Amino acid sequence: MKIHFCGAAGTTTGSQHLLEVNGCRILLDCGMYQGRREEAWHINKDFPYFSPAEVDAVVLSHAHIDHSGNLPNLVKQGFQGNIYSTFATRDLCQLMLADAARIQEHDCAFINKMNKRRGIHQPDVYPTYSEQDAERCMRQFVNIGYDRPIPVVPGVTLTFYDAGHILGAAQVCLDIEDREDGRKKRFLFSGDVGRGDNELLRDPVPVPDVDILLMESTYGGRFHEAPPVMTRRSAGLSRRLWN
Repeated sequence: MKIHFCGAAGTTTGSQHLLEVNGCRILLDCGMYQGRREEAWHINKDFPYFSPAEVDAVVLSHAHIDHSGNLPNLVKQGFQGNIYSTFATRDLCQLMLADAARIQEHDCAFINKMNKRRGIHQPDVYPTYSEQDAERCMRQFVNIGYDRPIPVVPGVTLTFYDAGHILGAAQVCLDIEDREDGRKKRFLFSGDVGRGDNELLRDPVPVPDVDILLMESTYGGRFHEAPPVMTRRSAGLSRRLWN
């Protein structure tokens, strides 16, 4: 089993992690890198660390664009497998990926217009993908509820556990029978994990008996504020905005 960190390594956006096991390739998330316009375009337009056509399955932790936003481009460039997600993640992606395509199209049209107006002679810029690509991508989604195991490739069973982050967010648990060394392993990709004690979302679910943990660590160097402190700050901000 091998893991390749293709995005969100050394930065906080563009989550893409490629797992190779039993001769198959599983892509964990396919996020869009979000940064300065030209830099982001160059990073997002290609997949330099793997060929999309050679990926067997995608497992999506949640719908935030830095985790899901480059899925239409993955499909556009040859990925033909299933995209596994929770039901709510799929519903959110249907809206958000089409919206991301529209934003790119409008942004590129504006840049090309301004370049011509200013007499800047350079090739037109173009979006990474279109609304049609986003719609085509949605046809490859396979929806799974929390706590429901499902085989995704030979020797690998997927189970989603509630991550308590946004609607539909999941921790990705893969139970693996590694045919190379004959061992069984439980691999957990945390996705983005909520802090718990949230009035709208359930608390993150503990996942037992994990052998290998891949965890997002944007806030790994500090503690979250306690909920009462956060509530007081939010209330103070609301009063300032309304007054």
